[in-house]
Amino acid sequence: MKYKGYIGKFLTVNLDSGIFGEIPLSERQVELFIGGRGLAIELLFGRISTRVRPYDEKNDLLVLTGPAAGTPFPTGSRTAVAAVSPLTQTLSTGYMGGHFAPELKRAGWDGILISGRASKPVTLTIQNGKTELADATDLWGLDTQETQVILEKMLGHDVRTMCIGPAGENLVNYAAIAHEQHLVGRGGLGAILGHKNVKAICVQGSGSVEIAASHALFMDRMREMQRIVQRDPIALRFRQIGTASGIPKKNKIGALPTRNFQGGIFQHAEKYGPGPLKEMIQRFESCGQCPISCSSVIEFEFNGETVISERIEHESHWSLGPLCDIGDLNATLKANDTCDRLGMDTVSAGVSIAFAMEARENGLISDADLGGLDLRWGNATLLDPLLERIARREGVGDLLADGVRAAAAALGNGSSHYAMHVKGLELSAFEPRAFTGMGLNFATASRGADHNRAFTIAAEYYGILGDLDRFSHDGKPEMVKDLQDFSAVIDSIIACMFTIDFSTDVHLFAEGIRLVTGIEMDPTEYYRIGERIMNLERLYNLRQGFSAKEDTLPPRIRLEAVSSAGDQAIPLDISKMMMEYYQLRGWDERGAPTPKRLASLDIDHLSPAGTLDR
Repeated sequence: MKYKGYIGKFLTVNLDSGIFGEIPLSERQVELFIGGRGLAIELLFGRISTRVRPYDEKNDLLVLTGPAAGTPFPTGSRTAVAAVSPLTQTLSTGYMGGHFAPELKRAGWDGILISGRASKPVTLTIQNGKTELADATDLWGLDTQETQVILEKMLGHDVRTMCIGPAGENLVNYAAIAHEQHLVGRGGLGAILGHKNVKAICVQGSGSVEIAASHALFMDRMREMQRIVQRDPIALRFRQIGTASGIPKKNKIGALPTRNFQGGIFQHAEKYGPGPLKEMIQRFESCGQCPISCSSVIEFEFNGETVISERIEHESHWSLGPLCDIGDLNATLKANDTCDRLGMDTVSAGVSIAFAMEARENGLISDADLGGLDLRWGNATLLDPLLERIARREGVGDLLADGVRAAAAALGNGSSHYAMHVKGLELSAFEPRAFTGMGLNFATASRGADHNRAFTIAAEYYGILGDLDRFSHDGKPEMVKDLQDFSAVIDSIIACMFTIDFSTDVHLFAEGIRLVTGIEMDPTEYYRIGERIMNLERLYNLRQGFSAKEDTLPPRIRLEAVSSAGDQAIPLDISKMMMEYYQLRGWDERGAPTPKRLASLDIDHLSPAGTLDR
C-alpha cells in the first residue's frame, strides 16, 4: 500500500474453527473511509447482505485502529469496536482511550475481525506475530479489573488487554468492554464478546508505524497542534476537572434532566460539580499521545471503606445521580466504579434505573417484584445492589438488563412513556427541549441518542462552534449535518471527540490526515468522507429494518414541556427540522439516500447484494 499510517491488513479470527487469517486493506478503502468508524461500516456492510441479529453467529465483531494510532498525532491512540448492537439492532461503533490501539499496530495489525462463536470461554492473545486462543474458563465470572490484573501477571506488564466482566458474560444488552480504566460503553458490544465466549483480547508488539511526511515536518506540525490544544482554556479546565462542571452549569439554566427527564433542576447539583471532586484527586493520567491528561485517580470514603477509582465525568455523574434524584456523590462514584468492574454502560444503567423508579411510582412494578430493594426516588443505597442484579440478570435486574425499550415492551400499560431512548439507545445527559439541535441529532444519529455524533452543545451553549439560540430551530439541520459529518471523520482517524472543544478545526484534522497517510485531503474532501460514512451507515440501518419513523424522540420529549428550562422549553416537534435535514442529506421522504446522492459520494456502485465493489 502506498499510504502510510497503516499496516495494511486485518487479522481474522474464526472462533468456530480456531483458524486465523488476514484481510488486506486496499488503497481505495482508506481513500474513501480512512479507518476506525469508516472502515467499520465499509467492512461490515460488505460481508453480509441480509439483516443481522445481534446474537447470531454471523454478527461479526471488529476491533479497529485509525491511521493516527502509533504516531505522535495528539489524542490519536483511541480504539474502536463495532458490531450490530443488542440494544439497538443498529450497527454500533464505540470508542475508548488508553493504549490498546498503538499496541495492536505495533503487533502488526490495523484491526481484528472476530467471527463465529467459541465452544467455551477463551482469550485471544497476539504477541509479535504469534496469535493463539487460550482457555479462559478460570477467568469467567471475574470482574474487569481482576481479569486485567491476572492476565498481566500471566503475560507480562507490556501486554495491553481489553476484556468483559459479568455483565458481558450474562448478555446484558448494555454490557461494556474495558481496557485499563477506559470502556467502550454504549451499545452493548461487551455482550457480543460475551456471546462469542471471548473473555479478553491481549496484544503486545514491538513494531512501528510509518508516516508519509518527513520526520522533521511531522513533528513540527504535531508539536504545534499540541500547543494549540494546551493553550486552550477549556483544555486546562478538562485536565483539572474533566467535564464535571457541566452538571451545575446546566442546572443553573434549568436544563439538567432529573427524575427521568420530568424536570430540569436538581437541588443537590453543586455536590456533583468540580469542587468536591478536586479534593479527591490523587494523580492525573493520560491516554497515549494526549497532551491533556483529563483522567485522574480519586480516593473517597464509602460505607466506612476507602475506595480508589477513576474520576467520573458528568454523563455518569448525571445518570447515576440527578436523573435518579440521588444527591449522594460518594454513592454515585461507587456506583460508577461498580459499573466499570461489572463491565456495564453507566448511562444506560442509570436511565434504566430511573425508568424503574418511575414505573414503580406508577404501580407498574410492585414492591413484591423487587426482592427487598427500595426503588423510591433519591435512594442511593439501592444503586450497588441493583447494579449487581442487573449484571447477573437476577430478579428485577433481568428486566432492566435488556434496556428501557425492551423493559417497557415487557411491562406494557403505557410504560413506553417513561422509556427515554431513541432506536433503543438511552438518552444521554442533554435535555432536547432546551437544546433543540441535540434533539435533532438524537433522532437522526445512526446508533440512536448519542450526543457525540454531533456535539451541538458546543454551538448551542458554549459558543465554541458557533452561537445559535438553543431553543430556536433555525440553522439547526445544517449544523447537525455538518457536525455529524465532521465527527464521523474524527471517529475514523481515531482522535478524541474532546478535540472539538480544544480550538482544533477541520483544517488541522485534514492536514494531520495528509501528513500521516499521504492521502490528499482538504476541508471539502474531509466533509465528503464524513458524509459518505453517514450515508453508508444509513443504508445499513435501512437493511436492518429501520425507516424514517424511527427518527423520532421519546413521547415525553414530544408531548411534555420542561418548565424549569423556561417558557421556550416546550414539547419538541422536530418534524420541520427533519424535513430540512433530509433535504440537506439528499434523502427521500422515507429517509433513504437517493441514487444521485450515493453517486456524488462514489458509493453508487453498491450491488443489489449489498457489497461494495473494490
